[in-house]
Amino acid sequence: MGIVILILSFAIYNQRYTISQYKDNDLKYRYIKMQGQATEENIYRLEKQFRYNDNIKIIRKQVDKYEELVREQAEQVERAKRNSEEAEKLQLEVESLKVRK
Repeated sequence: MGIVILILSFAIYNQRYTISQYKDNDLKYRYIKMQGQATEENIYRLEKQFRYNDNIKIIRKQVDKYEELVREQAEQVERAKRNSEEAEKLQLEVESLKVRK
C-alpha cells in the first residue's frame, strides 16, 4: 500500500511540474509574440528572467495588459466597420426614398 502511495505521489508531482512548464512556456510564447520578434538575445534574456517569480509576475502583467489593448483595438475596428456598414445602409435607404418622391 505504501509503495502505491509513493508511486502515485511521484506521478502527481511530475504532472504538476509538467503543467507548470506548459504555463511558463505559454507565457513565454505570448511575451515573444508581444515583442514581435524572437531573436536569440530576447529568448536568452527571457529565460534568464524566468528564474525569479517577481519577474514572472511582471511579465504576466505586461502580457495581459498588451493583450487587453489588442482586444480593445480589435473591438474598436469592428465597431467602426459596423458603423460604416450601417451608414452605407442608411445612405442607400435615403437615396431610395429620394427616388420614390
